Amino acid sequence: MTLQRTNSTSIMASFATLKSLSDAKKYQSPYQILRGFIRYIILADSLYSFSAIEMKSYLNTHFSFDIPKAAIKTALKNMQGVTLEDGIYNISKAEVDTDELFEEIKKDSDEYEMRIIKRLSEYIYDRTGNNVIDEESLLQELINFLVEDDSAYSTGYSNFIGEFVLKNEQDKDIQDGLNRIREGCILYIGISHSIGETGSITKPLNLYLGTEVLFSLVGYNGEIFQQFANDFLDQIRAANSGTSKKIILKYFSEIKKEIDEFFDTASEIVEGKRQCFLNKPAMKAIMDGCRTATDVDIKKSDFYHKLQYGFGILEDSRENYYSEEYFTSNLECFDYEDEADKNKKKETALKLISHINKLRNGNYFYNDLESEHIIVTNTRAILLISKEQSNIIKANEGIDSICNFAVSLDRMTSLLWYKLGNGFSSVKYPTNVNAVLKARIVLSANIARNAEREFAKIKKEYADGTIDDDQVAARIITLRNKPVLPEHLQGDDIDEIMDFSSEYLLRYEEQVKKDQTSLKEKEQVINMIKADTERRLFEKDAVIAAQETTIKDSSEENALLHEELISTVRKKRSRCKERNGEEISFALFGVLFGN
Repeated sequence: MTLQRTNSTSIMASFATLKSLSDAKKYQSPYQILRGFIRYIILADSLYSFSAIEMKSYLNTHFSFDIPKAAIKTALKNMQGVTLEDGIYNISKAEVDTDELFEEIKKDSDEYEMRIIKRLSEYIYDRTGNNVIDEESLLQELINFLVEDDSAYSTGYSNFIGEFVLKNEQDKDIQDGLNRIREGCILYIGISHSIGETGSITKPLNLYLGTEVLFSLVGYNGEIFQQFANDFLDQIRAANSGTSKKIILKYFSEIKKEIDEFFDTASEIVEGKRQCFLNKPAMKAIMDGCRTATDVDIKKSDFYHKLQYGFGILEDSRENYYSEEYFTSNLECFDYEDEADKNKKKETALKLISHINKLRNGNYFYNDLESEHIIVTNTRAILLISKEQSNIIKANEGIDSICNFAVSLDRMTSLLWYKLGNGFSSVKYPTNVNAVLKARIVLSANIARNAEREFAKIKKEYADGTIDDDQVAARIITLRNKPVLPEHLQGDDIDEIMDFSSEYLLRYEEQVKKDQTSLKEKEQVINMIKADTERRLFEKDAVIAAQETTIKDSSEENALLHEELISTVRKKRSRCKERNGEEISFALFGVLFGN
């Protein structure tokens, strides 16, 4: 097996070093730890002088860190062997000693990275037979898996990484190393956000929660997501434990509309007006125990009651987001590059980001916790647009750091946990740092997406007549039986669970034919397919009938307008004759109106 890799510095090893330095208890603050990285660079590159912006570049080159200049300047204050003059830091080499503990920890972190990449490469080779693996791409995807908000979206190696982590759940060396990286990432978040003063939230902050966060709080998305949401709430309660409430939890009216539509869909499914072929966790949780639309309405009422009185979360009461005072801070734009971009999710995402900008009066901040208003969501479209808008501001203003418009639930939990003074204490890290849980989330998200894609393909094949009732039912049952909740995934059979190949579906078609329970379920699915087809035909006929009525009404209206226009022109011609005593040519009139 050949590994291809270019020379680069991995932030993964840097995070592991950061966490291990914190555990060593030699350093009492994030700035002391940052000095350790700076000291290493000074000695490694034989630096005699540098500016803060140059050290920022060195930190990026050596450790892939993106540290704000303000944090670097704070770390360099009173650092032994460093003096500041006219914006330049001068070094006295005799006073800057090698930090043996730092060197040892860095070496261990680098060796772990090499070890984990080697084992991961071997696993991928065993799964695929591919003997040429781009180690640089694999390393980058492992980094994304461990530290990025949107890593649940499948890329080249992400499924294999998730499988590998899950299958090695009991391997202490692997899991301790991965968790150390994720914990180091939280410490890095604190440093990169220039969170110097810790212990309490000093400035009021409004958090606007996304639909999936609200659903997770009440358990609609399963146990793991509910635990993550509870960890978030624990930080909120800790922040608000003082004499004044610093953090307010809200949700926008657009989110309420999205939730109401979700419950409306559940009502239609329960009453048989719509079919549900694939079981999405939140939809299933809502429909469980409901036999009528009234049951769903009661569950919806209980949901909102729990948000308000159980968690203290209220709908945003502001209604004037499109008033004149907000024109200059509006970010909404509907000039899409192509029709494919013109979708509801993107429109809603941009609208919510724009709301945040309006609430901030167009001001920008350097720290998410100081931003006054921010969205907390795991919706990828919102997170991506937030990142785009922040990057635009950084480019336009020529600044290197700015707060987000939206952050993930994990990221906000980590920020609050760090800000409340837990980063350099013995307090347990939030649940979300566990690498195995992250693997389960990544894989379950990919299973759900693959199932949706296969379902769309099956529907098309059925509509085209290439598969019959029995085949489509068997394949839908197979997709239904794929576990979608993270807590239901286990390492023993994960490679089979991730299999969506045609051979896999065909194999289970035969199994359904032999299994009596599956035969009964197949009959139910076939009936659902027929009912859904009839409903769609009925809806299509209704649309056609409405269009025909509209066309007829339009034709009749056009005919009346036609007659009125001809009558008006004839009257004008008559008046012209009377006034001028001469005939006016109406050849053009005849051409235009067929008279």
